[in-house]
Amino acid sequence: MSTLATKTEKGPIILVGSIILFICSFFMPFVIVYLIQDTLIHFKSPWFYVTPPAAYITFMIGMAWIPTVMIVYLILNYKYEFKYLKVTSLFLAALCIPVFMYATAHYYYFDDKGLHYNHLESFNKISDYDWASMKEVNVIYGKQNTTYLMEYKFITKDDFELIIPYEGDFKNNEARILQKLKANNVKITDNYADQYE
Repeated sequence: MSTLATKTEKGPIILVGSIILFICSFFMPFVIVYLIQDTLIHFKSPWFYVTPPAAYITFMIGMAWIPTVMIVYLILNYKYEFKYLKVTSLFLAALCIPVFMYATAHYYYFDDKGLHYNHLESFNKISDYDWASMKEVNVIYGKQNTTYLMEYKFITKDDFELIIPYEGDFKNNEARILQKLKANNVKITDNYADQYE
């Protein structure tokens, strides 16, 4: 009887908690990732740094994983008597910790030396691409009633590609970046003429 009482008492709390966590997983990653990166990651002298959308999406998946495990735990706990269900559920929920770590360590920044990129699949292992290691930069224009500058595509000599939208901090630092690229004889191409064909 006490087991049944415990199940019925904790069930609604776990259910409500999982619903709240699931809803929070859609907007909290933007706040949490920003706060963690702003607090823990210190750059020497960046022109600007950017958190790619993949970091937020990965953190979102990690947050949504916890309520999923909670719901599965509730269903299995209600229907079956598993001896190690609570421990197994806690272990499965804890799998989100590495996901959070990789998501918060995913960013890139530009400085006087070049591009520094921390890939999503690596934890705190920054790949440095100096200006001379850039093979080509494509300036990409789009057309919607008028022609507009949409994004820059950086291609390094080892064929790593990074597409950066033309907005915000990148827009403010465009002149500095182009100056460094020209000083290092990096090929800069664009598709502006293609918009009028």
